[in-house]
Amino acid sequence: MYSTKRRSPEHEKKRRALGMLALLIFMTGCWDQDSLKDARLANASAYDLTPEGILLQTLEIVDDSGNNQGKSTNEIHSGTGNSVRQSTDKIRAKVTGDIRYFKYGVTLYGTSLAQKDLYPYLDVLYREPDHPTSHVKVAIVEGSAGELMNKKSVGSLLIGEFITKKIRSLEEMCVFPEVTLETLLPPMLDPGQDFVLPYLSKDGEDIVARGIALFHGQRFTGTLNDEQGVLYVLMTGKWKDTARFVKRVHSGPASDLQNFITYQAHIRNIKRQLIVKVGRDGQIDVYLNLKLPVDVVEYARDHLQDKDNVIRLNRQLSEIMTQDAEEIIRTLQKSGCDAFGIGRQLIAHHPTLWKSLEWNKEYPNVRFHPQITVNIVGNGILN
Repeated sequence: MYSTKRRSPEHEKKRRALGMLALLIFMTGCWDQDSLKDARLANASAYDLTPEGILLQTLEIVDDSGNNQGKSTNEIHSGTGNSVRQSTDKIRAKVTGDIRYFKYGVTLYGTSLAQKDLYPYLDVLYREPDHPTSHVKVAIVEGSAGELMNKKSVGSLLIGEFITKKIRSLEEMCVFPEVTLETLLPPMLDPGQDFVLPYLSKDGEDIVARGIALFHGQRFTGTLNDEQGVLYVLMTGKWKDTARFVKRVHSGPASDLQNFITYQAHIRNIKRQLIVKVGRDGQIDVYLNLKLPVDVVEYARDHLQDKDNVIRLNRQLSEIMTQDAEEIIRTLQKSGCDAFGIGRQLIAHHPTLWKSLEWNKEYPNVRFHPQITVNIVGNGILN
């Protein structure tokens, strides 16, 4: 039997009040949202120094409102100032609407600026709560970073989107290390770890990968070329999807393709080990071992079905790549770039020694012992 008792007016009021409260909980997100109707989207930013040493900021402002038959357009604007905020405000005075930053954008720094202290030009990006960091790419540009922006587009891609996609694709190929504004900050502020960034340049009308920019503290101090970049990324233990090498294994003219071999690492099966040892005399030795199983993807002389030939190639490629690793380490030490975080290892495991060291002077004296072991495990379907 169902009750026919009627609810009191007070009960009905409470029920309606609870219903309204529930609706308000789901609607509160709309109250504090900024209106994006009048905002201008910045997809890429570049920072340089003028000959007078004043900051010059260049922004790509993208219009994707759909008024151009579905095709986005962009504008390039510049402003100078004594701070990043001031230069941004000068650009704001030139455009309509507020400037917001795309969360998958890119930030570029010219070499003249990067050779100074880089952090002051990044500080506002970390302090501004609305500025994205987790997916924003960062790179150093040989010469003027703003000049890359002035191209406006490459093919069908606007310049910011092109540079971002280029950096991401080269990260997948291990030419560049994977870096964002977010991941850059910890090593930048760590006394026991230096950082590196992608290094781009303008070659005629093309934007090309120059390699990797090395930093000591917060200053740009040296470079690795694009070929060295692939092995460097593997040596750090932070590889991505593909790592490919071309090495000369026979004497003769460089124009003869039969003198070269192209091989690709088995990414999932790479083994990397870094050990830091401190002797009784305080001497620091670093052992960096990399076991590199590879597939041969191009070798015109073939004969890879011959076991002795494969053994010879393994030994030869191991020697070549170990020498390449030694050259990379010499460049890092000459640049003062502790990119492998040896100082961080000492802080963690030898704190007393670390406190007694003047690391800037001691790091070049660290003895590195790299060993790259190449093992051919596949040669395609030819044999």
